[in-house]
Amino acid sequence: MELGELVIYLFVMITGACIGSFLNVVALRAISKESIILPPSKCPNCSARIKWYDNIPVLSYLFIFRGKCRNCRCHVSLQYPIVEAVTALLFLGVFLMFGASLKTLVLLILLSLAIVLIITDLKKEYLYDAHLWSFIVVSILYSIFFKFGVNDIFSVCTGALAGALLMEAIARGAYYLVKKETGENKEDETDLSNIEIDEENLDINAYVKKYKRVFGEGDSYLAAGVGALLGWKYLILAVMGAVIVQALCVLPQFFKSLYDKKEFRLLSSISAFIGIALIYWLCSNIFNMNIFVVFALVILLIFFAIDSIIRLKKSVNETGFKAIPFGPALLIASFIILFYGNYITQFLKRYIFFI
Repeated sequence: MELGELVIYLFVMITGACIGSFLNVVALRAISKESIILPPSKCPNCSARIKWYDNIPVLSYLFIFRGKCRNCRCHVSLQYPIVEAVTALLFLGVFLMFGASLKTLVLLILLSLAIVLIITDLKKEYLYDAHLWSFIVVSILYSIFFKFGVNDIFSVCTGALAGALLMEAIARGAYYLVKKETGENKEDETDLSNIEIDEENLDINAYVKKYKRVFGEGDSYLAAGVGALLGWKYLILAVMGAVIVQALCVLPQFFKSLYDKKEFRLLSSISAFIGIALIYWLCSNIFNMNIFVVFALVILLIFFAIDSIIRLKKSVNETGFKAIPFGPALLIASFIILFYGNYITQFLKRYIFFI
């Protein structure tokens, strides 16, 4: 690597870290309903103004004040250096993939908007309209000029429509499934039609009953943006990927909670299901399995799946775990599909569906 290239890469990373610092401000001040310009950066605990030399991305946190406010010595959230570092790495990655181009600039704007949406959804479980609509508009522009082309606006529109309709169907369909499962009926429901609900500080149960949906409309708008960005075919893959991302985030905490509560039978059933599924997948890719072996493995998978579901229903409400909001998982999966979708589909066709 030449010195000139190294300087350019460092410049891209420093720019990304600085923008990551700004994205923290945008997200957190949207939550606090403050201007992103004034007041200047301040300690969230004592409101003391942060000097410029205490506001150097990543480095200030690690080496200058070491995660504590210089004035009140309170601990500063790890969110700040993590977002700055992740943004710097993402900027470098996109630059390495696409170079200095207009496409790179649009992708970096999309990634920045996605980071803001992820922060607000994780901290507040709320997606703000300004961030959502900006993401949708930039997604449409990217797809028209860099993905589908000006002559294929139909694919952009169908993708956006498919995303919105899919999320709406899930939100409303799941509501009636949950309602039926819990045995609710009209006599049990309180009339909430005339009640004003603050959606930024909402009572989840009241929101679900009033609007008859299991999650807010923000996820539907977000899915519309993702559909416009990827197209309806890759949208489905992104939704499946989002479920996997959520599972990877939830399962460690879930298993720990089951272990703490000594739910060893449930743990063994889930572990057996995962283990048998992995053995079946590995063996099917190494040699042709006897039909009787396949049948036996499938029977075992079904048995442990049913046993796990039955035991999950009995214990899931007592485990105390909490899934991450779907928005961040969908955004993470979407950008993985955007950058590596062709490789993923080839892998699935070859090793999962054997096409």
